[in-house]
Amino acid sequence: MEKDLSKNRTKNVLRNICISTIILFLGIIMIVKSFIVEQGKENLLFSYNISRNLNYSVNLVENEFFANQTLDMDRTYISSLVDKINMDFSYSLSGNKKSNTKYMYQIIAVTDVKYANVNEDSNKTIWSKQEVIVEPKELDANGSNFTINENFDVDFAKYNNEVKNFKEQLRMPIKADLVIKIIVRSDSDVPGIENTVVESSIMNVKMDLAQDVFTIEKQFENAETKSVVDKTEDKKQINKVLLIIGSIFVLVAILIILDSIKKSIKFSKKSDYAIALNRILKNYGDIVAEIVSPVEIDSLNVIDVKNFDQLLDIEEEVRMPILFYETIADEQGEFIIICDNMAYRYVIG
Repeated sequence: MEKDLSKNRTKNVLRNICISTIILFLGIIMIVKSFIVEQGKENLLFSYNISRNLNYSVNLVENEFFANQTLDMDRTYISSLVDKINMDFSYSLSGNKKSNTKYMYQIIAVTDVKYANVNEDSNKTIWSKQEVIVEPKELDANGSNFTINENFDVDFAKYNNEVKNFKEQLRMPIKADLVIKIIVRSDSDVPGIENTVVESSIMNVKMDLAQDVFTIEKQFENAETKSVVDKTEDKKQINKVLLIIGSIFVLVAILIILDSIKKSIKFSKKSDYAIALNRILKNYGDIVAEIVSPVEIDSLNVIDVKNFDQLLDIEEEVRMPILFYETIADEQGEFIIICDNMAYRYVIG
């Protein structure tokens, strides 16, 4: 019987824990959901498209191998036969609003020489040279777009010979390249925008020097779209109804948990009583009679004994049964021997 009660109590505690966990989880979700953050909106102020393009042709020195002294793009070229490279670049910026724009562009050539010993770091520059090919040009544009077109020559043979001489005179392994940098910068004063819209762009064109053959590599994007937006701040709001309901759920869950803890402690105390009672009933069940109604002892002289062993001594002397009645269920009971006008009582619990 006690085992069944213990099992039922354990089931009740587990059930309460599960219920309180679910309620607590729902309450926390409601509280979190009650704090609403409205994301700020992005307002498009200005958008613009950038277009970059570069075409080139490679001019050769007079030689007996090529009938045509001009070669097209995207080929592999023999360094010793190349004279100049003719480049034609274009850059355009087109916006969705009219603006007053000041823009500048220039073109420079950068020769970069690195130490190329296989046992050393070949990324260390040991000599570098910069030369202006097209001087900075500053222009104004009114409207929604502007375009730059520039044709220029790159004296590849000159740069290649400089590096070859450097290598021969110093007698050291090197790795060199030539980078043509086309630099464009614009400042657009757009109505509705407090600060000017600044756009900087660098178009790099790279080729190897002091090699038997080389290719020309474009290092830029042909097209790009950008925009200027004005984002409003995020707004925080509280759903009071949801917050109150969630708080109530959390409070109820806490109360259930506290009640379960209280009952667990109470059950623990009951188990001590049950263990002592079961021990007595098991060992002395033949002389103990369990009764369902309390014994009327108001008219009797009641003598309380300290322990059950004393009650056993009295039972052996008077040869009267020991009566047991549980005064408080699962918590307290009384063992009583009635003889003449005397009631010998031992209270357990």
